[in-house]
Amino acid sequence: MEELKEVPKEISIDCKIIDLRKIPKLSNQIQKTKLILVEGSDDLYFFNYYLKFLEIKNIEIRCIGGKFGFNELSTVIKMLNNFNLLESLGLVCDADDNFAEEEFKRLSGIINEINNKDPIHGITLIPPSEKGSFSIGNPRIGIFVFPNNKKKGRLEDLFLRCVNDRPGMKCVNPFMDCVLKLENPPRIQSKAKALAYLATQKETRRGVGGAAREKIWEFGSNELNDVKAFIKGL
Repeated sequence: MEELKEVPKEISIDCKIIDLRKIPKLSNQIQKTKLILVEGSDDLYFFNYYLKFLEIKNIEIRCIGGKFGFNELSTVIKMLNNFNLLESLGLVCDADDNFAEEEFKRLSGIINEINNKDPIHGITLIPPSEKGSFSIGNPRIGIFVFPNNKKKGRLEDLFLRCVNDRPGMKCVNPFMDCVLKLENPPRIQSKAKALAYLATQKETRRGVGGAAREKIWEFGSNELNDVKAFIKGL
């Protein structure tokens, strides 16, 4: 079996972060019938605390430790015991430099490739017909592409939309105008801008995952309506 590039150290069950180093038996054991697979720890923390805000439980969240690819997705699914008990599976990734439709087609292709080349647990995985929706199957599969199932970007872009009218952004915008004039400006502007905004806060842990934990996200923002609908459709 292929090995993951980065072995995840934490999972989320019922809005609780669980350290797998303390409870290693949960590393490969699915606990819930609803599972969301994300790319990294920031995504894991975002969903954990957003679900807590929404008061939605009975969902498990795991990260694959990197960008969704054939080997990563296939390996994660193979190593999960009780996969055949899943009712629904949500796959969440960043659009990055692609438009969401391109990333959706890429991930759908990976799912079909797994069916054709490397069937898992005797189950045929059926990708959804469109972003944000779920297929008919066992498990039902849905795909959500950050920031909003439409544009290029990532989780940080969604975070910035949620806090766009906060006072700290008045400091961030002129700072970024200056930064972008440098000889070697940040390659991913949204990540730099998000960190700059977090620097305006009294106290926070690094990254948008830490911001979720410290309640800096505006979880009541309408910018999260599409994510909320995806969660409720799980």
